[in-house]
Amino acid sequence: MAGLEKNRELAVERFKAAQRFGSCSPSDLLGSSIRAPVLGVLNEKKVAIRSYGMRGSDLQNQWFKLVDLAGARPDSLGFIERRGNLKKFAKELKVKEEVIQKNLKAWSRRKDPPVIYETHTGKKSRIVIQLPLLTQWLLWIADSRSVVHRGIKGFINFKTINELSTTLIARGISPSSDKFLLPVDAARDIRIAKKTFLELS
Repeated sequence: MAGLEKNRELAVERFKAAQRFGSCSPSDLLGSSIRAPVLGVLNEKKVAIRSYGMRGSDLQNQWFKLVDLAGARPDSLGFIERRGNLKKFAKELKVKEEVIQKNLKAWSRRKDPPVIYETHTGKKSRIVIQLPLLTQWLLWIADSRSVVHRGIKGFINFKTINELSTTLIARGISPSSDKFLLPVDAARDIRIAKKTFLELS
């Protein structure tokens, strides 16, 4: 199985595990009102420039389109999958094929790539794109919300989950590996992220 297809399979498995853990539906964990703040932050021009290196309006517009597509549904989980070749996908984005191909390659080659992609040729040609940090955050949000839905006390609530995720993803920071996060730890992470970014800016 190809790399991104495996990534996608593992992400779906983890999302389903969160649903089982919290005895809840996909929309309980990643409904549109839950995804919207995260996608909204990624679609801010200053965030795109400052944290993801998207300089220039054309580049930013392509990034914004990918963000929206990768977070379009609860089970999108930071992935975009399309049948057909890159030319067909470029038409969907309303950009030239050579332009999106150039940008996908450039993004994928970065040390911490904001976008990675694979193309598959043949009878079942398709393109698979992942925004890795978006995948990480959507899965963390799903995991953390499942703890609340399960009724386990003492850990962060929905409001703090939203605040932590939007604060850190705006700064290009990955989530904690722990879904059982205490309020004091979340407050510390938010404070450090804001302070560190102020010092760097």
